[in-house]
Formats: sequence, C-alpha cells, structure tokens
Amino acid sequence: MREWVSRGRAAVEGRSVPDEVTRQAALACIGKLRAVRSAGQTPVSPSGAIATLTHALSEGETSDKVWIVDSDAELAPPPSRDPASKRKRSRKPVPLASAIVTWFRSAPARERPLLYLLHSPTLRGVLSAGIEAAGLRDAQDAQDARAGRRGIFVNDATIWSPDRFQRVRPELPLWLAAQAEWLPYDPASAQELKALLCAALDALYVRGESGFCYLSAHEAPHAPSRALTRSDARNAFKGMYRLRTLPDTNPPYVVRLCGAGRALANVLEAARWLQLDWGVACEVWSCPSYTRLAREAGEAERMALQRPDHIANEAHLVQCLGDGSAPVLAVTGYARHIANQIGAFMPARFAALGSDDADIGNATDESGERLSTGDAPGVRWIVLNALRLLVDEGTLPRTRIADATRRYGVV
Repeated sequence: MREWVSRGRAAVEGRSVPDEVTRQAALACIGKLRAVRSAGQTPVSPSGAIATLTHALSEGETSDKVWIVDSDAELAPPPSRDPASKRKRSRKPVPLASAIVTWFRSAPARERPLLYLLHSPTLRGVLSAGIEAAGLRDAQDAQDARAGRRGIFVNDATIWSPDRFQRVRPELPLWLAAQAEWLPYDPASAQELKALLCAALDALYVRGESGFCYLSAHEAPHAPSRALTRSDARNAFKGMYRLRTLPDTNPPYVVRLCGAGRALANVLEAARWLQLDWGVACEVWSCPSYTRLAREAGEAERMALQRPDHIANEAHLVQCLGDGSAPVLAVTGYARHIANQIGAFMPARFAALGSDDADIGNATDESGERLSTGDAPGVRWIVLNALRLLVDEGTLPRTRIADATRRYGVV
C-alpha cells in the first residue's frame, strides 16, 4: 500500500479521505473488536479468532456498518413477496457471498469497511477477490477509482495445511510481496490478528489510506497470552515488535531472532535451546510483515538520496535492529525470500530461513530419543544457523557447529 510504506508524492497519491459516516462506522467496528475478550486459558488460533471477531461484528450496532464477505457463503435466495414470509424471515445478518454487491452503492457516502474472508490456496482466488473489492467504479469513473480500492482480506488457507491441495501455493506470498497495492501480514497469534485487524480498519477507513491489507490466519492454536499493548499493536502494524529483551548482565554470546506467523513458535523454542545448551542469549522479535519492513526501509533510502539536505525519516526496521551489532536471523514459514527482504538493510551479519530450508528428518539426541522439530524450518535448524552466524562472526569457535550436529543428530 503506497500510503503505508512511502512518503512524499506517492503518499499523497495514495490517500482518499473517507466521509464521516464511513469513519464512524470503522471506529464502531474497532471498538467492538477491542471489546471482544479472549477465551480464557483455551488456546486459540488466528483462524479461530477471526471466526469469533467476524461474528461479533455481524451482531448488534455494527451489523450494518461493515461488509463481511465469505467466499464459502451461499448466495442468498431472492426475497419473497409474501408479507407473512417476510415477517418470519430471520433478521440475523449473513455474510455476503461476493463483494460484487458493493459495486452498486449509490454514493461514496455509503462506503463501509470491507472484510473479505478467503479460503483460497491459489493466487487466482486472491486475484478474483481483489477484482471484486476494487469495484465497478474502476471501469466507470477513473477519477473515483481509488475510493473503492481498499479492503481487508483474511485467508485461512496456509502453507501448513495437512491437505496438500489446500496448502498455499508458493507463488501467492511472492506475488503479495511484489505488489505495492497489497500489504501482507502473517500474524502469529489470535492477539496479533486482532491488533492488526483494528490497525488496518483505522488506516484504511479512518485515516483514508488506500490499498488492500492481507492477513494470513493459520489454524495452529497458540498458548493464551495477554493482549498486545497499544505500543506493541502499533509496532506490529509497522512490521515488527519485540517479544523478549536481552538480560542486563552483558552476556558474551548474543543473537537476535525474528519470527513470523506460525514459525514464531519454533523461533521461541530455538531461543530456549540456545540459552540452555550453548549459553547464547537471544533477543526475540515478532515480525508480522517482513514485506512492510523492507518496503519502508527501501523508501527511506530512496528519499534520503533524492533529498540529501532534508532530515530523513528513519525506517521502523532501522529503529528496531539498526543500532545493534549482534547477528540477526530472520525466520518465516514461507519461502526464504520473504524474510530475506530485510537483509539488505541490516548492518549486522544476517541470515534468513524459510520453508525451502528443509530440516533433516529422523534426528535423535545424544540419548537416542527422536527429536520433534515441528514445521520447517525446524527448531534445531534455527539453532544451528544461529550458531553458524556466531561462528562466522568469530564469537564462537568453529567446533561448536560439529558439537551441535552431533548433539541434535544432524548428519
């Protein structure tokens, strides 16, 4: 999204201020979402959370303030002309089966926040939904095209699906990363998803930024945790926020770990292994959007070149990771390229891992017990690469790699 990742002329071109009715509708939705409480100690996945949140939005005072489109919803039957049947008809709102109905609003004042629920592992499905959301106005009135070019998409098809035909195709995240109008996020937990959804509503329908926000919603339950603070929620929408800080004891071995989406669980476990097995302290960051971090950092560099006499805005990525000298390891559940986008802006030693970094199976520890590595990239693969960064930096002796491969049964 141009407005979210750039400044100057492109930022002005990417803004289409909503009217007051739309702004108030978005604020009402944000208030409703923030009021939704978590399910206590029951683990909730992002996919489960979006079902709860959309149900809340479809009831009460927000039921007529948001368009909820579900690609799996059935088309509503035509209304009956029988007055008796009309009285019997349920008043419960149902999701729209398509965003095409939003094309025929009579005036821009009737614009509402659009929440599109996708279940598509293919790029074709996402493209079709994007065309629907863009609206008929693109063809009818080029001057008003940007007014309809915004929406929030939540896709519960992920790379982790046990059914290979339902797994997200590799080209989808790569395409999203390359499209300036789309801004993809990979939330790790239900709390992150809710915070990102609220922030997207505010950016698009309160502040009037244009484009499409894409949220991936995996099905893996995440241990219950506190809701994100306002500061963490803002930083998550910018692309990253810190989960664990370094101890104040000035540890001799330090590495910074970044994780996104479902891969964050393996990153947190790898941080525990590094501390217990090798005495390596870890600073851990959750990075819901490597793409936004890289776009903003690239835009900041471009503006600094174009206007060398002006004080450049420091990118959020540089604010978070630019000052430290400890190596950085970025992990994603998608292809390595997604996490590798931020590497060009890292002054410290950097490496990225993704789903194309296949872990070695059938590994055992020193006692002969089989290790459970989880989803690729596995925990031990993250540990080995973190140690390799420290070895390449000269902080650890090279024998540590051999020790680690023997310890974790990687041969």
